[in-house]
Amino acid sequence: MRLLAGIAFAAVALLVAACGGGGGGGGGGGFVPPPPPVLTITSSSLTSGTVGVAYGQTVAVTGGTGARTFSISAGTLPAGLTLNTGSGALSGTPTVAGVANFTVRVVDSGSPQQNDTQALSLTINATAIGRNDSIATATPLGNGSFAASISPSGHPNTVFDPDEDYYRITTTAASTVTIDINAQVNGSPLDSVIEFVGANGARLNTCVSPAFTSECMHDDEQLGVTLDSFLQIRVAGPTTFYVHVVDWRFDGRPDQLYQIVISGVN
Repeated sequence: MRLLAGIAFAAVALLVAACGGGGGGGGGGGFVPPPPPVLTITSSSLTSGTVGVAYGQTVAVTGGTGARTFSISAGTLPAGLTLNTGSGALSGTPTVAGVANFTVRVVDSGSPQQNDTQALSLTINATAIGRNDSIATATPLGNGSFAASISPSGHPNTVFDPDEDYYRITTTAASTVTIDINAQVNGSPLDSVIEFVGANGARLNTCVSPAFTSECMHDDEQLGVTLDSFLQIRVAGPTTFYVHVVDWRFDGRPDQLYQIVISGVN
């Protein structure tokens, strides 16, 4: 009788160990959910925009949990555009041509919270606005490379009224802005001269590195090597100035193509 009872007790103990004991070792046997999908910005490029034309594109994102919040963590958007912090939509009407480089950051509302960043570049093209031959009609430009031309005035050749170009540069912070005019290096006969002027047309006096104390006019980038022009200006903060481009021959006939390259605008 005692032997049989001992055998029966041992069998029950083994059954409990096999069933109940295994659950305790697994932390209570609760279901462990899979981790949420990784939050990822999938947009790696943006379509170009045009000055004066409404723009709209949304930064695409996958993964994450719950609502997302977008922000610009580095750089700046093109002038005239804004980022919707809830949807990631870039929208507005660009006001300045150029290339804007910036970084978009997104965070979700999960716990723990996820985030991701993506460096993006957005090109805003200039519009065909006809002659920009005065400060009032100056073409707004930012960083980038732009094709342009010094063109005949439209009058008969007996009337001396050469073309000239003005560009408006607007900075938002302390900057060292570089303007490079490339014409003859690309096979164009234009002998360019550039100067930086204020809204009243008066030439500025904070150019030529490293001292930036000389008047802001330049003819030959490298005397005797090329007739293209190159000039730098240092500004202390937000400001607007104008780039004035003329042909040294001062006739602008026939159309003379050139490239204006701008960098350092902050």
